Amino acid sequence: MIRNGAAMGKISFFFKEAFGSLRRNYFMTIAALVTVFLSIVVLGGVLVFVFITDALLAEVEEKVEITVFLKTDPDPTADEVSAMQAQINTWPEVKNVTYVTKEQALEQMKEDYADSPEIFESLTGNPLPASFEISLVDPQTVDIVAARFEGDSIVDEVRYGKEVADKLFAFTDQARNFMLIFIVLLGIVSILLISNTIRLSIFARKREVEIMKLVGATNWFIRWPFLIEGITVGFVGALLAAAAVLAANHYLLGRVSDNLAFLSVPVDAVPYILVTIVLLGVGVVIGAIGSAIGLRRFLRV
Repeated sequence: MIRNGAAMGKISFFFKEAFGSLRRNYFMTIAALVTVFLSIVVLGGVLVFVFITDALLAEVEEKVEITVFLKTDPDPTADEVSAMQAQINTWPEVKNVTYVTKEQALEQMKEDYADSPEIFESLTGNPLPASFEISLVDPQTVDIVAARFEGDSIVDEVRYGKEVADKLFAFTDQARNFMLIFIVLLGIVSILLISNTIRLSIFARKREVEIMKLVGATNWFIRWPFLIEGITVGFVGALLAAAAVLAANHYLLGRVSDNLAFLSVPVDAVPYILVTIVLLGVGVVIGAIGSAIGLRRFLRV
């Protein structure tokens, strides 16, 4: 009981010291809080931008499809078509496969060129081939799937815009790598900025630290109140920043949907819960690290 009482007394002391120092150093605490808030707002804005951009890039990639044109002289039999369609459906890379008959292809062409009916006046038959239209689970496997049709006896041509697809995938990969590097660099800058601000807050109380050290207080006894203060400042600043970022994102997405209908931004592109957890975690970690770094030099008395 005595030990438990002593432990509870220490914990109570740590929290009293932490929140007491928050009151005594009001302006420095506000400065640290504002620094955390602004840094996390920037980090959160970049994180939201990354999620939205990645969703848009994924939508662009999904437009990559494979069209397999079948031979017309002679036309493949119904059994050959069914066998090929069944085989394509077994491939794990394939999301969906649609068989387009010669008649359907001609009707689609007439719809596409409805303004120029003279094109079809001289046609005596249907010169268009039947085809398979294939969409993929992962568009970047397009080369692998397309290569499987080489040498097939009923396949005439495979089209998927290889050069365009290669350039598109190279661009999306570079864009994702750039965004990842930018987030890491921004995180490092945020940690340094917030650490320096918290260090200034601790510097204003260096006399208290020196006195506690001289009367025999251990390093951890002195350190805990400052760590609690740093974690509290980091958590509150990050919470306010997360609310601001997500509210701004919700508002801006609504405006984009209303005014730029052609720009299809997925509503669920930004996972709100994940973003909130990440920003709160970053705020707490940065607050704790800032306090630890700032306090270290003042414990050497």
